[in-house]
Amino acid sequence: MKKSLLVRALCAALCLILLPACALGEQLTLSFIGDCSIGEAIQNRGKADTYTTVLDEKGMDWPFSLVREYLDQDDFTFANLEVVFTERTKHTDKVFPLVGQPKYAQVLLNSGVDAVNTVNNHCFDYYLEGYQDTMQTLDEMNFKHFGSTYLDSKTRKQDVVMTAEVKGVKIGAIGFSIPQDKDLPAMKQRIEQLRADGCDLVIVSLHWGKETKAIPESWQFKYARKVIDLGADVLFGHGPHVLQAVQFYNGGVILYSTGNFTFGTMSSKVDRDTGIFRVTYDLAQDGKPALSMFKLIPCTTTGAGDYRPYELTEQDDRERAFKKLIYTREVTNMQNLPQSFIQTGEVKIENGVPVE
Repeated sequence: MKKSLLVRALCAALCLILLPACALGEQLTLSFIGDCSIGEAIQNRGKADTYTTVLDEKGMDWPFSLVREYLDQDDFTFANLEVVFTERTKHTDKVFPLVGQPKYAQVLLNSGVDAVNTVNNHCFDYYLEGYQDTMQTLDEMNFKHFGSTYLDSKTRKQDVVMTAEVKGVKIGAIGFSIPQDKDLPAMKQRIEQLRADGCDLVIVSLHWGKETKAIPESWQFKYARKVIDLGADVLFGHGPHVLQAVQFYNGGVILYSTGNFTFGTMSSKVDRDTGIFRVTYDLAQDGKPALSMFKLIPCTTTGAGDYRPYELTEQDDRERAFKKLIYTREVTNMQNLPQSFIQTGEVKIENGVPVE
């Protein structure tokens, strides 16, 4: 009898060892953070308390030092990189050309971030050559990046699609800046190619929306639905430099704006509330990962002399950030975060829909 029980116990233990991790209720958590500008406006270079002078003093791990533990806890982290890594001096005629010497890209290796979107309204601040310098810098570090850019309306200059495999799940990512309807066929083609290549999850990063506006523009709701209908699982939005709403549609997650995270040129008009947006999937033994939870780790970011984001700990401050993610109007076929999110900062997802 004792031998029989021992055999059963050994068999059970062996089954647990041999079963795929996904069969044991494992989860996959993706994190998304907003604009990361690892540098400063060219006119501020060399001044006291600028981003790079702080890095020279504090070291490359400084910007993410207060949140690194959270970014290490997840399975994969995406960020928007909004700076040009170059030694060039010739730049476009704009108010704030954003730049950092290539050596400062090492910050990314000390951040907990796993991949960056590189296309936005600052990626060509130092023209095409500067953008290519950024690509070369990231490639030399073997740091994952993605983005599809146009220098003009006819000529595609860069088109980088990213894939990564985590916990047996293949993830694909593409990025577009200032998206328009004419970009939808290109998105469709790339999403379909990623699916054909075996991607279980597809992330579409969009740099869009009006700066400093707390509410997305009306056209963005319709556009977001189109992107999800094309096959995206997450729309990762950034650009307005402030937090905006989160919505759910047809099984997908829409992050309209993830705010500023660590930014070398902070305007006084920019809301410093930010956060780590976490999207969690249950991993079934068969089939597509199932969206199961959304969570925000609320943070605020700092300006000149520090530049580090840190978690908000006072409940009133946390609720202030949570509230910014709740859209108060109804949009056709889209689901908003429930009011309970204001207290908890997280919500369970069932069949693609948030539940109280």
